[in-house]
Amino acid sequence: MAKKAPLRDRAKELISSAEEYELKLERVEAGKINCYQRITWEISKATSGGNTRCRLVIKDQGYNTPLIEQDAPAADTLYYLDMPIWLYPGEQIALEIDQAQASTIAEMNGIGYWVPEAEGIV
Repeated sequence: MAKKAPLRDRAKELISSAEEYELKLERVEAGKINCYQRITWEISKATSGGNTRCRLVIKDQGYNTPLIEQDAPAADTLYYLDMPIWLYPGEQIALEIDQAQASTIAEMNGIGYWVPEAEGIV
């Protein structure tokens, strides 16, 4: 049985201008498999304009795999995904924010564990 090592990942950024924005956790290193068991995100200002949403995705080799979407996310509200998400080397979790307002603070946290790639998913 593979030995699980704790994983805590955090991204926090100030979105300077109104635009579509992508907040990313760290890319998985070579030789590891990450398992996020809980991912949380929050934005300090509500999205505005036409298509307003936050979409949590797995980014890999030029394509995205959607996990969950919050339509018209509210300001200062903690959203979360509670389910195991396994990521392989080179992949990362990203939060796509449509129509982010200027001076928005976006934060995302992931908790779980990682194992050596040779051990496989546990």
